[in-house]
Amino acid sequence: MKKLLLIPVLLTMSFCDTANPNKSNMTTIINSECPSDGKCTIQLLKNKSMDKKIDGIGKLFYQLVDSDNKSVIIYEYNRNTEEGLQDGQHKEEIVFEIDNGVFDLKLKDAQLENVKMLFGRHCFCRGQAGFFAVSKGTLNLSQKESHVTFGLDFKVDEVPQLYTKVNATVVK
Repeated sequence: MKKLLLIPVLLTMSFCDTANPNKSNMTTIINSECPSDGKCTIQLLKNKSMDKKIDGIGKLFYQLVDSDNKSVIIYEYNRNTEEGLQDGQHKEEIVFEIDNGVFDLKLKDAQLENVKMLFGRHCFCRGQAGFFAVSKGTLNLSQKESHVTFGLDFKVDEVPQLYTKVNATVVK
């Protein structure tokens, strides 16, 4: 009887694992300093592209769309928050897309628009939250069969930032 009960549980668990297409076994190495009061993570979303949009009140945002020739990199910082503390969350992210066929990339300032680079600041900080186009900085990226390595130094004038440099590697 116990064995019969395990079958539906195992089927459900295997379905849940395949239901998340972004879940992967990639290894990430972050060489830049993360603010000490939080956690930094990086993701490489293969075969995705960014569709930049403007909402009804004029704020910038993006949606991920399927793309055979692009991938999206998301670097996030999430501040540790006390349990039960309302409106204490703070997240900053840098998001950009790369062409799967480009192996070396060096961009500066306005050229960052070529990778649709956005900086996101999400917090309870009126007038200083949302997504902002990045147009100041440098991106050096190297893409090989087994990994993507990049160095980014950037600045956004519209809002404060907790970090301005990111150096990371994603091993596929």
